[in-house]
Amino acid sequence: MLPVSATVHAKDEGSDKKQPATQVITLGTGGGPAYRDKRAMSSNAVVVGKDVYLVDTGDGLMNRLASAGLDVGQVKGVFITHHHFDHNADLGALLTFRWLANDLLGEPGHPLPVIGPPMTVGFVQHLAAAFRPTELAPITIGGTEPGPIALTVSAQDLPGDLLEPKVIYRDDKVTVTAVLNNHYHYQEGSAAARNARSYAFRFDTADRSIVFTGDTGPSPRVEALAKGADMLVAEVIDLPRIEQQWRSRDGSDPAQVDALIAHLRQDHLTPEDVGKMASSAKVEMVVLNHLVPGWDDETDPEVYARGVRRTFTGRVVVANDLDRF
Repeated sequence: MLPVSATVHAKDEGSDKKQPATQVITLGTGGGPAYRDKRAMSSNAVVVGKDVYLVDTGDGLMNRLASAGLDVGQVKGVFITHHHFDHNADLGALLTFRWLANDLLGEPGHPLPVIGPPMTVGFVQHLAAAFRPTELAPITIGGTEPGPIALTVSAQDLPGDLLEPKVIYRDDKVTVTAVLNNHYHYQEGSAAARNARSYAFRFDTADRSIVFTGDTGPSPRVEALAKGADMLVAEVIDLPRIEQQWRSRDGSDPAQVDALIAHLRQDHLTPEDVGKMASSAKVEMVVLNHLVPGWDDETDPEVYARGVRRTFTGRVVVANDLDRF
């Protein structure tokens, strides 16, 4: 365990340090259904050499890929934690840009694996269908007309009962393991309870192990997935601040706010929750991501980290968009 206990930002790291072969880039660090200037919605890149693996594709992804100097042609796999739109809104743009880039370069490319919760296959099929007008009016430089977008992607639904960590993807660079987390607690028997699933992912490469919690409440399964990992990329919510904001709104219904806070407490991670998970899993480092509220005018990132450091003695970093680790 690293002895560092202070909160830092990635930009504070010494630039003269040898960079690992595997890097994580936090492309979008804003959580929840909110749009901001400084924080895009959720997306992360695991970069191994020149290959890129995306965890979530929230709104703002394409801009952040450009800012990070990453090309769509480098993307070798996409992993969606769950189907809230702050985690999947830019998937259609990614697939269409990739299809267009392959066409303009005259390269057919390999179908891109897109792996996520149940309904991912249908989601991808509908996205491809939605961009049918683009297919029918292609941007070409002569030659044959491009094929359908649907042929450039290979979608896969994860099992809905993934209660134990399971390898879901492997190539010569990464092994990806997934497990259900605790983001959803819908009424038993409801359509949402039957269909909605949310997952955590672990990436093991030749030199690093990285776990993304996804959106989740406290979860023994995620803790087990994170055992001994080099890095835990964890969502975090400042629950007292959210509660204060909602209770101070004109006309707020106390009962409705009570229900909202109960939901957030059960389905998300407070700093204290993250610290307990990281300490128990004995990870080396925590990167706090998917910040809620994460507003542009925040000046004290320490608010997200204090509770983590009460029980976790390793290094804690509050991520910004485009930070590299």
